[in-house]
Amino acid sequence: MTDRYPPQQPYGQPYQGQAFAGGPGYPPPPKKKMSGGAIVAIVLGSVFGGLFILLVIIGLAVDDDSTQAEGKSPILEVTAPADESATAAPAKPAEKTPEKAAEKPEPKKDPEYSSGDWVVGEDIPAGTYTSAGAEKGIFELCTITTDPSGDTTMPKIKTANADERVIITLAEEDGVVSISGCEPLKPRE
Repeated sequence: MTDRYPPQQPYGQPYQGQAFAGGPGYPPPPKKKMSGGAIVAIVLGSVFGGLFILLVIIGLAVDDDSTQAEGKSPILEVTAPADESATAAPAKPAEKTPEKAAEKPEPKKDPEYSSGDWVVGEDIPAGTYTSAGAEKGIFELCTITTDPSGDTTMPKIKTANADERVIITLAEEDGVVSISGCEPLKPRE
């Protein structure tokens, strides 16, 4: 019967054997030291990983600036006389005459307000606006905040993920509205 059960320790005395995971009668596991090559690999991986994340963030910031500038570029119309070939003379910007302007009225497009800061009442009229949500990408978060011009108006903060509609009502007291990462704001119909 003594073979079946391990011996008991006397009451109040600590265990006299070795403390390890293997149990009594087993040697403790060996302690492994990290090699110099493993340490160098961890340090270099951390540095290159940090640089990669930094480059991705800079790339996203530069991409946001270029898309905003695209919406404000001037449009030039290029025409060439019918009797000359396109390679014979350099193209010149077309002059808009009153007759041409009367023939082709440009359809009025609803104003859209993309990412940036807009002064309510000057850059963007007061009213109710809607957005389709966050722009598609790596970090899909749409935020719309206001910075009120007076002390009596509280700031507004609206957030949305991709495909979540945002509705915000702006008044002149809201001061500056900041739009970040959203599909363009359009007047609500």
